[in-house]
Amino acid sequence: MNSIIKRSNIKYLFHCIIFFLVSLFLISFSSIARAHEEPLEAAKLIRSHFPNMEIDRIAKTNIPDVYELTIKDAVVYYHPRTKITFFGELWTFNKVNLTEKRKNELASTKIKDLPLDKAIKIGNGPNIIIEVVDPDCPFCRKTHEYFEKRNDLTRYVFLFPIIEIHPEARKKSQHILCAQDRQQAYKDALSGKLDKNLPEPCDEEAVISLLNQHEQIGKQLNVRGTPALWINNQFVNGANFKQIAFLLDDPS
Repeated sequence: MNSIIKRSNIKYLFHCIIFFLVSLFLISFSSIARAHEEPLEAAKLIRSHFPNMEIDRIAKTNIPDVYELTIKDAVVYYHPRTKITFFGELWTFNKVNLTEKRKNELASTKIKDLPLDKAIKIGNGPNIIIEVVDPDCPFCRKTHEYFEKRNDLTRYVFLFPIIEIHPEARKKSQHILCAQDRQQAYKDALSGKLDKNLPEPCDEEAVISLLNQHEQIGKQLNVRGTPALWINNQFVNGANFKQIAFLLDDPS
């Protein structure tokens, strides 16, 4: 009789455990589903508030009911209930600029599908650097000088002459892309050797087409100034040597 009761208790306990595990799974699944539903519903509502605006991405922030909107390379914040949009930067208490961090993350996602075969390749090191450069930009020349001292880099350079500031930059870019040794021609330009002895610009159709592609890549990356750098997939805006050294694990 006791053995029958024991078996009955074990069977009951087994059913309770199964019921508990199934309930836990359903609760967890429901929570996951709600977590996916809420941003989707919020995004749908927010887009309805801005029917004529191309919003690339909508994400939650750590502030309740405030959402991050990515519009091209800009990041803005929106509170759907009050329909208030605010611009500026979010900082944490320990002085981390969340807005700048997000912009850098977004910038880094843009380089995944770049046609690197169109770039000027320099070096074969383990650190991968993508550069958007104006050959007459003094800060581009400083970063080039810094990179030239290292032998652990693979650099992919896209030319982006800003002729409003540097009238000769496009001619130098054409000269670089026309050269048989583009790598050496680039180094000559960035070291200043072409500043007083610039050869006649090359007007070959293929060279003009390639330079146009380089400039288009710069525009697609929303480059506003040079140099624009991606070091091991991390974006660096300008000649920020502290950040560059950190990303290259340079103790100096």
